Amino acid sequence: MKSRTPTRSRVLRAALVIFFALAVAPRELPAQTATPPELSRYAILGIAAVTVRAESRVTFGAVGSIEGTLRIGRAARVANIAAAPSVRVGVASHTGTLFCHLVTGPPPLPSCSAFVDPLVDPTLLTPVAVVPGTSDLRLPAHTGTAPIPAASFGDVRVGVGSVLQLAGGTYAARSLRVGRGARLVCASECRIGVLGSVAVGRAATLGAASPSRASSVRLDIAATDGLPAFVARRRSHVSATIFVPTGDVVLGAHGSHRGAFVGRTVVVGPGTTVRGDSAL
Repeated sequence: MKSRTPTRSRVLRAALVIFFALAVAPRELPAQTATPPELSRYAILGIAAVTVRAESRVTFGAVGSIEGTLRIGRAARVANIAAAPSVRVGVASHTGTLFCHLVTGPPPLPSCSAFVDPLVDPTLLTPVAVVPGTSDLRLPAHTGTAPIPAASFGDVRVGVGSVLQLAGGTYAARSLRVGRGARLVCASECRIGVLGSVAVGRAATLGAASPSRASSVRLDIAATDGLPAFVARRRSHVSATIFVPTGDVVLGAHGSHRGAFVGRTVVVGPGTTVRGDSAL
């Protein structure tokens, strides 16, 4: 019995089948390694822990904890990167890219990319030394000032409903209190060092004269007494970078903030919105 020799057309069809099979076959892609963000890209960064409470929003900028747990509450939203050794997600919460060693919470759990500790170089989080002045600056309720040039003060108190304007430059104070509904604003780029604590009252404002210039204002706080070093109360507005690596930062409920908030721990109250715009 004679074997049949393939015709030229059959050989051509077989060659075409092999060619297209190779063309559409999956190829090995080069490995890509994602890395956590640099310090300047964080909207919220805690050394020991960070808590973003229910229904809060971080609309731009990363959120992270260097040594401890990042807790993201019920229906909270972190639009960008979330990063920490341990991340706890709440019901109906959302994050962008997630870096962690361990993620817990109700299913379905988000996928978690590995990273190498530390999340941020600790040398970038050295506390800033502050030398305040001796004369206090106090504004009675419902008063205002012309822009005050750079100077050092003792305790600074802005009374209820008052407006303290800073012309710009470098300032120092022993402590800072902005009363309910009051405003402390920088007319141009300024840096404020505070030895003790800072409190921003209910519905009060602290920072740049325009929120879109939040990166032009930075507060360095040296407080180490165990109490919260920076507290912004309910419905307050902060447009600045708050840098207090040795103290705790508390952003009260339903606030609206733009800048960066770096502390030993950071708590974002429920219903609060934060947009990253760092001066670091």
